[in-house]
Amino acid sequence: MKITGLTINCLEYQQAFWMSSASANQVYNTRYCIVVRITTDEGIVGIGESDYPGGPASSVIAVLEKELGPALIGKDPLNVQAIWDDMYYMHIQHSRVGIHMHAISGIDIALWDIAGKAAGLPCYKLWGGHHNQIPAYSSGGMYYGLPGENPDGMLGMEAEMELTRQRGFQGYKMKVGKPTLTLQQDIARVRYAREALGDDMDLMVDANCTWDLPRAYAYLPYLEELNVKFLEEPFQLNRPQSYRTLAGQTRIPLAGSENESSIYGFREFMDAGVYFVQPNVCRVGGPTNMRRIMTLIDLNERVFAPHAWSSIICMSASMHLMATTRNHYKLEYDINPSAFREDLILEPYPFENGIYTIPDRPGLGIELNPDTLEKHTIYCAEVHA
Repeated sequence: MKITGLTINCLEYQQAFWMSSASANQVYNTRYCIVVRITTDEGIVGIGESDYPGGPASSVIAVLEKELGPALIGKDPLNVQAIWDDMYYMHIQHSRVGIHMHAISGIDIALWDIAGKAAGLPCYKLWGGHHNQIPAYSSGGMYYGLPGENPDGMLGMEAEMELTRQRGFQGYKMKVGKPTLTLQQDIARVRYAREALGDDMDLMVDANCTWDLPRAYAYLPYLEELNVKFLEEPFQLNRPQSYRTLAGQTRIPLAGSENESSIYGFREFMDAGVYFVQPNVCRVGGPTNMRRIMTLIDLNERVFAPHAWSSIICMSASMHLMATTRNHYKLEYDINPSAFREDLILEPYPFENGIYTIPDRPGLGIELNPDTLEKHTIYCAEVHA
């Protein structure tokens, strides 16, 4: 079997509302998704996704279209590890993190999709298999609205609580740390979620790398009182000592880091006390590197909790990886409406009482919806021999 082409679609979806995380400068209503498809001379097509590192998606697309894509043509797609090594070492002199790893991710996911389809096996069985049911938690609690429209941060909270209960999600994650809110206003949001969801529901908070140690210390007594399951990314990636210090002073486990893309960076975070480890398969170099990180997580006696706040392609790949181990937390499910989730594929995975069941279809077990793909594509590039 030989690779005959690579197609890249950049999708855009405009939400009906504005939202932001803890950063006062990140108010947005537009989401993007980079879909990667690899074609072969035997008619098998692999589907993948590359994330973009908080900036223009064009940077990742350029690496896919101009550098990695042309080097794929004519190669055997089943030689996944060899192709991964070629892509990785093509850019090692520039960086082992960032946009190159994001670009590699989409190709690697698509190659494993091809491998599963060629073998007639779901990816999780191709990787050894363990189970096919994945519990999910709802991920929301954003600061909704334009600046000034949501002064107490409560906008949308009631609706999210209701949806979380209705769909049977087994946990809820929300943002904390918005600098325009007082500490008491922000804690009131967390307290509202705890009271609405009950004491038995997992409740997580995410500061999106915006705190320093004094701010973390101000929040900790309240978060501990409210029995928060984990505190996600309180500090920037370049502050491992702050993670180490905080981990030694709270009973709340720390989580991170979705923004890391190097296995060496995850090792540093685990050494610094991060317990729930959150690699994103569309950022770390795809399943090939994700499985290495998962082994490292096991060896360090931490918990695999993949970040999947993206499209259904990212979620599907994450579920297949989670299904190969019992050492995982729940799947992250972006509770906001999105055209990049169920609408992007023709036959979604069964979901009932907060649990996904991975179907026994080969590869990732998904096929793209051509209507959704066409409707939301703002840029398309094809690479052929």
